[in-house]
Amino acid sequence: MKKDIILFRLSYFMLFISSFSILLSFLGDYNGNLFNLIFAIATGVLFWGGLVLGYVFLMLVNSSRKKYEAKNHINVRAKKRAGAFTFFSNKPAKVFDLSMIFFLILTVIFLCIPLFNQAIALIFLALFVFSLHMHCILNGINFIYIKNIRSKESKK
Repeated sequence: MKKDIILFRLSYFMLFISSFSILLSFLGDYNGNLFNLIFAIATGVLFWGGLVLGYVFLMLVNSSRKKYEAKNHINVRAKKRAGAFTFFSNKPAKVFDLSMIFFLILTVIFLCIPLFNQAIALIFLALFVFSLHMHCILNGINFIYIKNIRSKESKK
């Protein structure tokens, strides 16, 4: 159970790295010097590596949750939609749901209006991507499972 909490936190962390690796693209250039080339490669590696590892950790938590539910004869799935299609299900989710909508609007505005600096649009894009990940995770069934584990451990 404690392992699931750690994996869930690692999932957050890897998705954070993936989302904010977009900001390294400011320093990266495949046609630049060695420094720029390293950052260009690091951007892709951190983005895709963080994305894959984040969701692999989440899949491990999901697998553990399913085993726990089968063992304890719990069927939470019947009551819950996928996190991507659920909004405002708890306080942390509300924060990221609102921020996701806010950063999406800002990203679109800054990308569509050429007078604005495109670097700012990239920052808003990174914030939007992270908020989108957190929206899906915090509204999802695995977050409920982790909250239940934490509450049971705190009662011990």
